[in-house]
Amino acid sequence: MEAEPEALPHLRALREKSAVLQSGSIVNFPSITWPSHTAIVTGTWCGHHDVVNPSYYLRDERRMVSPQGQRVETEGFANTDVESLYEAFTRVRGAETLSAAIHAPFGRGAGHAVLERRNLCQREVLHALNDELSQDEDPRWAAESSEDAIRESTLDTRGVAQVYDLFRRDDRPSPDFVYHELVLTDGVGHDYGPHSEGLRSALDECDRRIGRVLSLLEEQGRLEETLFVVTADHGMAPQDVELAANPGRHVKTIGLAAEVADSMIWLLDCHLELERSADRRTARIIVTHGDALASGERPALADAQLEVYRRGNGGTEEELARGTSDAHGLFAFATPAEILSSEILLRVRATGCTPRNLALDGLPLHEDLRRSLYPEHLGLPEHR
Repeated sequence: MEAEPEALPHLRALREKSAVLQSGSIVNFPSITWPSHTAIVTGTWCGHHDVVNPSYYLRDERRMVSPQGQRVETEGFANTDVESLYEAFTRVRGAETLSAAIHAPFGRGAGHAVLERRNLCQREVLHALNDELSQDEDPRWAAESSEDAIRESTLDTRGVAQVYDLFRRDDRPSPDFVYHELVLTDGVGHDYGPHSEGLRSALDECDRRIGRVLSLLEEQGRLEETLFVVTADHGMAPQDVELAANPGRHVKTIGLAAEVADSMIWLLDCHLELERSADRRTARIIVTHGDALASGERPALADAQLEVYRRGNGGTEEELARGTSDAHGLFAFATPAEILSSEILLRVRATGCTPRNLALDGLPLHEDLRRSLYPEHLGLPEHR
């Protein structure tokens, strides 16, 4: 639009009447589809709405979920303590108001939300509209055998058909709020690149669809009373797709137990309860899972391998005890009374958890960044 006065005329018409964020905006971090769309329609970042990545690990349920992989019926992943814009319209305007999610990845509270399998449109009307609106589709996708672009272009045609049907109905009121996602630019941006002629074609095609929506509202006398918000869910940068490096998974190659979903990492740890008797002749350790269940309970880790030793001068080790935890995660052992707890060291290896190395006084053997940086905030003693 900056370089070519005739480009994208319908988007330009909106821009000329709009307030524009000159330097753009950050919708969410991570800047990626499902978390960002949920942020747009709730007004909260992912730390509040809970959809933190396309796929993410639920520690209290011990499972990885993938709303972006699932694509349909994903509104249940978001935190119900945050209100969606659809729900806000219902709260303010009453139960009779209608909102619509047109291929939007988050539709909780919308009466019409196809991705949530709530479709208020008339099937036969949509079929006829799809035939009419398919003329907006750029023939280059078929000519270049771009299967993804063909599919996304067709999906956007069907989205505009839904808008037409919802706003032209005689048997129900038109929506007061519509969240409409046009998906073509995303897929073409990935396949052709962000500065390609293919993306220029995708933008032109999307602009034609924006023009249809504007014309529809104008014919109904609603154009000037409608507020438009135009945003992207994320940006895009050129990248070499032939490179297969995946630094996130490196934590697993070096032996740490973790769940990894690009580009996030959930380290899996065990929780240790240490106790030494008053006479310092015995001690015990209880090994449980580092992640509590929804009930707050930490499941015991049986058969954890434990080594107790004292490190002498020159790096030599004197073994003091060796064994495995019982069904309750318990392992008890004798300790020489003259040796301080800070000098008795433990190695703990539990299946599915990262190995732990610490002293009997509970302090880690290696630098603990949390203790070093935030001892007062965490209520922890400073690392020795």
